[in-house]
Amino acid sequence: MKILLISPERERKKEEAFLFRLSFLNLPYIAAITPPSVEVNIVDEAFEKINFEEKVDLVGVTAQTPVAPRAYQIAEEFKKRGVPVVMGGVHASMLPQEALQHVDAVVVGEAEEVWPDLIEDLRRGQMRRIYAGNEFVNPSTLPLPRRELLNERFYFPLKLLETTRGCPHHCDFCGVSKFFGFRYRNRPISEIERELKTLFQKEPVMNPVFKKILSLFSKDLPYFLKRRLLYIIDSNIAGNRRFCLELLSLLKEFDLLWYGHAPISIAFDQKLLKGFAQSGCIAINIGFESFSTKNLNAMGKGFNQPSRYAEAVKRIHDQGIGIMGTFIVGLDDDDSGVFQRIIDFCIDSKLDWALTFIMAPYPGTDSFLRLEKEGRIFCKDWEKYDSLNAVYQPLRMSVEELEKGMRRAWKDVFSTSSIYRRILKRPWIHPLFYLAMNWQFHKLTRKW
Repeated sequence: MKILLISPERERKKEEAFLFRLSFLNLPYIAAITPPSVEVNIVDEAFEKINFEEKVDLVGVTAQTPVAPRAYQIAEEFKKRGVPVVMGGVHASMLPQEALQHVDAVVVGEAEEVWPDLIEDLRRGQMRRIYAGNEFVNPSTLPLPRRELLNERFYFPLKLLETTRGCPHHCDFCGVSKFFGFRYRNRPISEIERELKTLFQKEPVMNPVFKKILSLFSKDLPYFLKRRLLYIIDSNIAGNRRFCLELLSLLKEFDLLWYGHAPISIAFDQKLLKGFAQSGCIAINIGFESFSTKNLNAMGKGFNQPSRYAEAVKRIHDQGIGIMGTFIVGLDDDDSGVFQRIIDFCIDSKLDWALTFIMAPYPGTDSFLRLEKEGRIFCKDWEKYDSLNAVYQPLRMSVEELEKGMRRAWKDVFSTSSIYRRILKRPWIHPLFYLAMNWQFHKLTRKW
């Protein structure tokens, strides 16, 4: 038996095409739980053309909402040729009946529990329409993802690692918590260590003399040259404080640079913050979201305190850790002045990198249900649910103001003067890393 797993890629406008791409772990995990007797190939359509004439027994596609229409097109092409197609991921899980109009079967929720059953049903010619697990996957049972099925030369040179699943927060715009559940599930530290050993050597990055010489140019340069870079993809690496401290202690043993996601509250936990710094954390991705407490309370993120944002940034910077901030605009308490407030904060606080997104009410989320009930959603073209386009009517500004303001925030944050003030003026915080990132987005926004 032969299975083809596909990561679809929608056609982007030239001015919306990002300049680098990360690899992914969802399909390598599916490949890892596929029986060894089955041949598995993975195609990333961002870099590879799909061979619709390839002789396969099953095609699996996964897609977030903006890519769902392309996933449906791919499914229909294979179905024309008599090849059964199964679809999984957040979008198909939220709208299984829609997906079933285009595919033969849908996996609802995490696939690891039900995928072996699906393969066995396929062998018998009795594949069901919907596969849904009775409970969330125990992360201690996860196998190592089959990264060798991805072509490393396509992607930004850093490794991806998953250490937890789930999140207890009920942010109304987020479909991830509904997909993975509202509680943290931690992988055993011993399993994480076993996986890290397949990615990095547990030894110093290089000879101390060479490291000292290279560090004269940049302290990060030895790690970039040796590709000792890690991205922890968890929604919140600090959700379980005890587990987080154990993980940070483990990361320190590998002498690498890494970044991940955490709430702004870590800035006020000195032990945790020092653990981040000593473990090689180069960046924390923080969802500031809004400066309006009304907005934060409405979205279920009232634990953010805008009055302490600047203090939190300074505390994190004082540990030599950069901040990758994200903001959401188009919320009900946002007026047209919100964009300048974000721009000013990013520059004045010297955020190392920051993106502003239009709130995307993904299907199945509380925000989608609320806005649809209020009659404010005017677009159900899923391709536009990419956080760069408005698909609903904001309350305190026009759709045109919202879209233009979001793009202005990007252009001003990634302007040359802003990059100079945030990245190149002392005190420096990983300038080599952040200058490259900011310059790529500067080039992207120049096309707008």
